[in-house]
Amino acid sequence: MKALLQWLEERTGVGAAATTCSEQAMPGRACACKIWPATILLAFCVQAITGFFLWLFYSPSVQSAWESVWFIQDQLCGGWLLRAMHHYSAHVLLALLLIYVVQTILTAAYRAPRELVFWTAVGMGLCALAAILTGDLLAWNQNGYASTKTRTGFLTLLPVVGDSLLKIAIGGPGPALGNHTLTRFFGLHVAAFGGGFAALLVLHYIVLRKAEAVQVAKAGRAGAPLWGCQARYNAAACLIVLAVILALSCQHGVSGPERGVFLGSPADTDPANSYAAARPEWFLTGVFEFSHWFPGPTAVLAIFVIPGALVCLVLAMPFIARRPAGQAFNVLFTLFVLVGLAILTKISWSKDTVDEKHQAAIATEKEKSARTRELAAHQGIPAAGALALLQSDPKTEGPRLYEKSCACCHHYTTDKATCFTETVPSAPDLGGFASRQWIAGLLDPKQISGPKYFGNTAFRAGKMSGFVKETFADLDEEQKEEIKKIAAAVSAEAGLISQAEMDQKDKAAIEEGRALMVDTYSCTTCHTFRGKGAKTAPLLTGYGSREWLVGMIADPSHPALYGKQNDRMPVYLKSLERPGDNALSPAAVGTVADWLRGEWFEPDREPAADGETPARPLPAEVLFDRWQMRKTK
Repeated sequence: MKALLQWLEERTGVGAAATTCSEQAMPGRACACKIWPATILLAFCVQAITGFFLWLFYSPSVQSAWESVWFIQDQLCGGWLLRAMHHYSAHVLLALLLIYVVQTILTAAYRAPRELVFWTAVGMGLCALAAILTGDLLAWNQNGYASTKTRTGFLTLLPVVGDSLLKIAIGGPGPALGNHTLTRFFGLHVAAFGGGFAALLVLHYIVLRKAEAVQVAKAGRAGAPLWGCQARYNAAACLIVLAVILALSCQHGVSGPERGVFLGSPADTDPANSYAAARPEWFLTGVFEFSHWFPGPTAVLAIFVIPGALVCLVLAMPFIARRPAGQAFNVLFTLFVLVGLAILTKISWSKDTVDEKHQAAIATEKEKSARTRELAAHQGIPAAGALALLQSDPKTEGPRLYEKSCACCHHYTTDKATCFTETVPSAPDLGGFASRQWIAGLLDPKQISGPKYFGNTAFRAGKMSGFVKETFADLDEEQKEEIKKIAAAVSAEAGLISQAEMDQKDKAAIEEGRALMVDTYSCTTCHTFRGKGAKTAPLLTGYGSREWLVGMIADPSHPALYGKQNDRMPVYLKSLERPGDNALSPAAVGTVADWLRGEWFEPDREPAADGETPARPLPAEVLFDRWQMRKTK
């Protein structure tokens, strides 16, 4: 063993280097104020190690970036902790550098021969900040996308070179970000800013040791040994920093969907679906608030000119401090900037706290995130990516489409919620459509001409209203029971999941209701029902079913529905061959229909009453074709 150690020593000099390092002296005595370089090194090592393992699973493309992060967060054993430590160690690293630089300014530790020590520390801070900003986009979620799009958009404020810089930054003319943006930001995050930080860190240690050696030489006597008491201070500080990183990583618990770092819903490049509550990280919140003081083109001052001038002034501080009043100026200037940013940050946070729209956008984003992760876990991710999974989900996409295309006329009121009521209704309220309760209200003489049904339509004084008011007024108890059976029979045509158990239980009453509709109350005088009756009013066979709703939303003027009597409802789906003529795509029509029927995936939803797994619903295109074929019959 001795021969082996001697052989290694002759060829590497490791032992001699270790001895020299252990005997190295530093100026002054050991103290807690000298711990920052060691803690910065620790935080960077955590960054590098966790970043390497994240790299093994990350895939930078718009179809796989969010999906790979989701896999790390929710599927990989310990992945949530790996990602959380990488995230929070980056912020801790930036905070440590900020403390280190501020301490250097306040103690005038940038004076000769320590100018390079100070400048390399500032450079590391800028690299750490840039690494966080570029890493923000890599998860490809709504907040990261919206924040990055805003930041890159500021480049266009720069005269002459702005548009060119934007193209270089995002890999195209914009304004949407895409695959090229992700690969550029990933390369910048890992190689440019991560590698740049590592290079500056090595340089910082070299110039720091050189500066300390010069100071020791000037003092004419050796200072405290570097690996004596100072090493103990450094070790204790590093343990505290590591504990802080772990505490931040586990602040939301170690189990459940909230653990680790929040993963928002997949980024949507459609401007109509932009995330309105996107905000920068804590270290730029004050700058964000400050930029509001400069409207329009003058924002270039707040984003580029003033921050750039401040950085140049900070770099010039070692020279400013050579003058008698220079150090005082540097200290006052630093305190002014820090206090100002703190006040602006507090103002911004206070505004957001009381902003109802901002808080609502955050709540909606949390719901979308949880829903996407739930769907991905139970249904898998399609080839088009997780965003396609979310966009085909009636639970989340249905309300958005309804608000966009239907809520201008139809309200939506149920026992659990009242939505889309900002406009004056001009068509029936579709909350609970086709349910027994909804049908019962339609058959109520007191409600049919009210605002929930035909009150604001051309049918207010039509045949249906007249029939209900004349036939169903002043009923005895037996007749009231008959109306309940009719409502159950019509509602059963929809085959609603929410009423499946009830419909199974009331089979006999539903059959009686069907007979009453044809034989007693003559509903088939106007409506076609199960092969019987006329076609002057909407088809009652399958009323409220998925196929029926797809047909009604696509084209209410269809001969089997309202025909020429259609009252203002537009045709949303005209042709499969000419998509440009359609107000809604076939998939969107199917999504709205499913949402109105309350049909979407729920992991804890009870199975069908017969114990069988329900068949996958037919595509809306197939159902639309069926309606088109009916026109030729």
